[in-house]
Amino acid sequence: MTELSELYRIARNAEGLLLPLVTAPPEILIEKLRPRDEDYAAVFVGDAAQRARDGYAAMWNNPPKALGKASQTRIKAFAAQADAFGTENEFSREFPGGYRGIASQLAPDKIWLVWKLLEPGGEGGMSFDGLVWLRDHWAWFPKPWRILASPVTN
Repeated sequence: MTELSELYRIARNAEGLLLPLVTAPPEILIEKLRPRDEDYAAVFVGDAAQRARDGYAAMWNNPPKALGKASQTRIKAFAAQADAFGTENEFSREFPGGYRGIASQLAPDKIWLVWKLLEPGGEGGMSFDGLVWLRDHWAWFPKPWRILASPVTN
């Protein structure tokens, strides 16, 4: 499992990437966050890779207009390794509950992030998930439990 200090460093680096993307147009989001073809097999196991590729195609063909509002100038991110999602623990608690149901379909060594866009002084904001660190780039797989609703068959 990745050390806590490394997870913290990865989360801080992601905040630096995400802040300029809060109000970025769709073409910038696609350039920075769209998974590469090889990313699906690196992040998902077995037939989940193809199901993810098929499921996310529609989203990436019509990406979000923007992630947030210009007033949301703070980002709070949390990172965890996928092998933590299978049980209730200090890492999995930060992620939506859907991750527990698909933990066996995720490559256990990949680092996933959740983040929240906040206004200065505020604690409530817009929450996002599914950002994955892949050696030299980030790829975004939001709400993967919706895409991987059926179990993996290996």
